[in-house]
Amino acid sequence: MHPILKILALTLCCAAVPAAAQIKPLSSQPVTLVSHRAIYDLRLTDATGAKAPAEASGKIAFDFSSECGGYNQTLRQVVDLAPGEGEARLSDTRTTTFEDAAGADFSFSTARSAAEGGEVDGHAERGAKGVSIALTRPDAVRLKAQSDVLFPTQHIARIIEAARRGEKVLVARLYDGSDDGKRIYNVTAIIGKPARGPDADRGAQRQEFRDMTRWLVSVAYFPQDRRDGLPEYTLSFDLYENGVSSGLKLDYGDFALRGELTNIEFPPATKCGR
Repeated sequence: MHPILKILALTLCCAAVPAAAQIKPLSSQPVTLVSHRAIYDLRLTDATGAKAPAEASGKIAFDFSSECGGYNQTLRQVVDLAPGEGEARLSDTRTTTFEDAAGADFSFSTARSAAEGGEVDGHAERGAKGVSIALTRPDAVRLKAQSDVLFPTQHIARIIEAARRGEKVLVARLYDGSDDGKRIYNVTAIIGKPARGPDADRGAQRQEFRDMTRWLVSVAYFPQDRRDGLPEYTLSFDLYENGVSSGLKLDYGDFALRGELTNIEFPPATKCGR
């Protein structure tokens, strides 16, 4: 999977918690994140490396919903990359995920072209002895991970908890089903000072964001066998206290993509029966 899809792991899929749902916090104040449908426009910035495309543009569409005790998300990402020489390449990826509210189960399905890795389906389950991962496509594979590995929603909640406490760094291990579904990442989140007020992204001009705290967060992705040196790539974004992100920047070294939140909707909260 192209690393652009780490947006799914860190900012939006992982913040796709239904309105009024709460994640058990490390601190005394619960983390409450909102369901939302968001559109991001992608454009090329900082194209300075030898492997940088001459042009790049695209769009990311997210749709989050709740099934009362679990969090569903669908993503469609389309990116058009035009190299300095040769033909342009259109990437079209669709991903769906489900994570239960207790952080015990996480399932995912990704559909893309064969040239980009094909389809990947899998399921991860947290037990007393760690995390068990079972992939069903493209091949049946079983993997094991330590119990400290976080799923996406857990990770975004931990970042917000740490930001509220005034912490500047959060180190974690993350499994989000990206790439070939076999990788666990060491991730280091650097958290900036809290901010309020105007946001440059058009979609963040809504009344809901005017008095809401946000933090500039930068997350570096490392292979599971190291945490230092150059990361595989870095993702930065403004993270609002309700889990919505704006001002995305995906840095791959040779080039970077900017993702502007251009539109967002907040669907009604799901009513759950007893």
